[in-house]
Amino acid sequence: MRFARLAAAPLLVALAACASTVPAPKLPMTPQPPGLPPAEFKAVGEVLWADIGQAQPSRRAAFDGWRVAGPSMDLARVPDGRWVGTFRGAELALTVKDGLIQGNAVDVSLLRQEDGSVLVSGIWLGAPVRITLSPDRIKGGAGANAFDLTWLGPGMYNSYAGLLQLRGAAGQVVDPVLPQLVLALLAVLLG
Repeated sequence: MRFARLAAAPLLVALAACASTVPAPKLPMTPQPPGLPPAEFKAVGEVLWADIGQAQPSRRAAFDGWRVAGPSMDLARVPDGRWVGTFRGAELALTVKDGLIQGNAVDVSLLRQEDGSVLVSGIWLGAPVRITLSPDRIKGGAGANAFDLTWLGPGMYNSYAGLLQLRGAAGQVVDPVLPQLVLALLAVLLG
């Protein structure tokens, strides 16, 4: 009898390991707005970063349903659903589909974690990206920049290095506007 229990133990461990390897669900992209892009860009969300010591100028990127715009990024959605434009002067053409942003030197996945947070991970123009978004914390790394930001109030996250503000639709970190929020975050954190 004791031998049967010992023989079953490895089987139970193997089954438990299989149960924990279920992949995290990929996040769906926000549908394209109906009609044509408006003649004038009117942001519905904005991401801003300000260094505490103000050693560097503040960085920002804003978005609507058709465009992500800021000093380092200008991407627009084209009729076939791709996002094309520039980041730091480099030409980009990105394909977005559920849970993925891909293009020339870009391969980023967007996954929902068990705790409800959003994991953004992959490569952005050669820079490693791993960012976890949750209502009370934004942490991770983008390129050489590591950060651990804690919630200060609606749309505001703070660390020893600076302040991240998520205004308007950008503040929806649990149910984000995609890919716009991620693109704006990358523009600010890598810009």
